[in-house]
Amino acid sequence: MNATQKVDKLNSLLNDHHEYRETCLNLIASENTPSPLVEELFDERLARRYGNYAGIDLFQRNYKGNRYIAKIEEYTQELAKELFDAAYVDLRPLSGNIAGIATTFALAEPGDIALEVHNGHSYARKLLSSPLKVELQSIPIPWDGPKSNIDLEATITLIEEHKPRILNIGSGIFLFPQPVAELKDALTKANPNSFLIYDAAHVIGFIAAKRFQSPFEEGADVIISSTHKTLAGPQGGIVLTNDKSIAERIGKTLYPLLMSNHHLSRLPALAGTFIEWLACGSEHADAIVANAKALGQALTQHDVPMLGAELGYTETHTLIPIVDKYGDGAELANQLEDCNIIAGAAPLTPDVGVSGLRFGVQEVTRWGMTPEDAPDIAECIVDALSGNSPEMVKPKVENVAGRFNTLQFSV
Repeated sequence: MNATQKVDKLNSLLNDHHEYRETCLNLIASENTPSPLVEELFDERLARRYGNYAGIDLFQRNYKGNRYIAKIEEYTQELAKELFDAAYVDLRPLSGNIAGIATTFALAEPGDIALEVHNGHSYARKLLSSPLKVELQSIPIPWDGPKSNIDLEATITLIEEHKPRILNIGSGIFLFPQPVAELKDALTKANPNSFLIYDAAHVIGFIAAKRFQSPFEEGADVIISSTHKTLAGPQGGIVLTNDKSIAERIGKTLYPLLMSNHHLSRLPALAGTFIEWLACGSEHADAIVANAKALGQALTQHDVPMLGAELGYTETHTLIPIVDKYGDGAELANQLEDCNIIAGAAPLTPDVGVSGLRFGVQEVTRWGMTPEDAPDIAECIVDALSGNSPEMVKPKVENVAGRFNTLQFSV
């Protein structure tokens, strides 16, 4: 192929992907679609530039020509501070994972113990996986399966026993607020030089909208997050704190250890995301939770057991159906994908079941889903789980997906 033909092939593959996803119900809990405003503000011209800086003074740039880039980043930080009631914001992490690694690395000392939710990212455990010697110990936080939450009493016992430096909370199965205040109180008593890190990657939109718990008010020292799941911004990470010394320690870890240039093209888009959440965040978050609860109820009516059903299913975008009667979660995720329903498997505790799936309604909500659509979505899901042929299920899925064609909650 000549160069023109190769470009044509690439464009064809891109078109195939976009056309395919338009026929799908995307229920991946970690994906979302930015608004037209946010996409317009994603400025590829900034991607050509370098904006490195050390510490937390974003005007002390290593490269020249950054006078307006620094002001753009400063304004984006100001919007984040207003949105999250935070004194210090760092937008350099390229993902929530990097934000978590940097924060844990910055605040821990050799030999420290970290208690972590092991159905989350487990940042100390990730650091331990490095071939370089990292002197940390990662202990899993006890989990209450039926309540889909931290087992508070058992965790406090572990805190009193191990006196950890780091407590990493948050989860990839984040249905309900976690007991931040109680954990922080126990942590401070056991080790006054400790830090509670709240991983808000899946719930940052609800925190922004004041429709979830307020981690800072309840005692969290640091909030780390991605910026694209419920927030629907460009992919990236964020670190929030009200403690200058913590901000400085994390800043020194981000650069030069983990970050060099921090992909400046996403900063204006991130500012646009914050503007939207300041303008219509409460309405946006309420719609997501209403849709999640409606879909949970609709699946229950099809005799699909749901984690947390007795607690109202969820207070976020996420639902966890217990699918033991249908088969293995990973295989069922493939079965759903064959029917153009995109989701993933989820781990369960033995007292709940063996196989789970994880659904998130944040993207279909962004495209216009309402609670009235939940019964039809549930019917498509159950048809696929029951082993009905993709040829029979896909037209129904495409019909439902076709309703969601107008982006909501933008300015």
